[in-house]
This record gives sequence, C-alpha cells and structure tokens, in this order.
Amino acid sequence: MANGEGKAKEPFIAQAMDPLGADSNYLAQMIFAEDAAGGPEAWAAVGNVALNRLKTGRFGNSLKSVISGMSAAIKTKSPQWQKASKAEFNDMEQRVFNKITQVTDALVGGQVKDSVNGATHFEHLRRYPLSYWAKDMDAVGRVGEHTYFKEKNNGDGQVGPTR
Repeated sequence: MANGEGKAKEPFIAQAMDPLGADSNYLAQMIFAEDAAGGPEAWAAVGNVALNRLKTGRFGNSLKSVISGMSAAIKTKSPQWQKASKAEFNDMEQRVFNKITQVTDALVGGQVKDSVNGATHFEHLRRYPLSYWAKDMDAVGRVGEHTYFKEKNNGDGQVGPTR
C-alpha cells in the first residue's frame, strides 16, 4: 500500500463523525441495547465493529447510519433499545449507561485500540445459530458473549462482498 492510500481514509472517518458528541451518544445507546451487561471490554468491542464498518465506507457514510444498519436491537425496536433511545433508565441502568458513554467517548475520540482485529460483524452464538452472513467470514475473536467476524480475504488483498 502506498503511503498516501492509508492516510486518505482518515479524513473520511473524521468527517463522518458528529463533532458535538451525538454519535458517541447514539453509539452508547446501541451498545446499551446490544450488550449492557457486557462490561467495558465488551462495550469497546461492539463499538469497534461500528467504527470498522465506518472505515470500510461500505456500510454507510456516517457513524449514525452505520449503527442504524448494524444493530438488530435498533431494527427490531427491542425493549432495551426503546429504553436507551428514550433515556428511560432506572438508577442502576443510568450508571451503566454513563459508563458505556465513557467508553464510547474514548472510542469516537480515537483513544481505544481496535480489540476485534478489524471485525465488521458480531453474533451471540450461544443465543442464536450461526447467521447466513458468517459462513463467508472468518471468526477473529470472542469478547464477552459475542463472537466477532471479519470478511475473508479473497487472495488478492481485497475482501469479498458483504451481504
């Protein structure tokens, strides 16, 4: 890869994030809905998947659009998503959400290393069967209850199409 190619992607990422913190809050809401009980490592892992999707440029041109497209909790309007999106937390949930927000602020601020090796998908395999999309992907790690997946390299340095 030429030096200029790697650097060209970074401004896109910065431009695709809301500088006022709305993206961090939306990311925190999604993480609360997907894995509130997971703890800081699990929260960072789910958040890294959203950032990795944004970096590819194939899942949306803003962090909010990437998050909306990736979260089953958002798509199904799960009870946890309803609670998070309306900020209707009990005291314990509010404390958890505040901790998640600390993690998402650090993620959006570039202070958290990618703990999922470039993964763009995750699944809770103890709760759900292997998804159709995972069959064409490599499992690259497990954090908490989720297994993380990355597209297979097709041999020419490019990854295959995403479903």
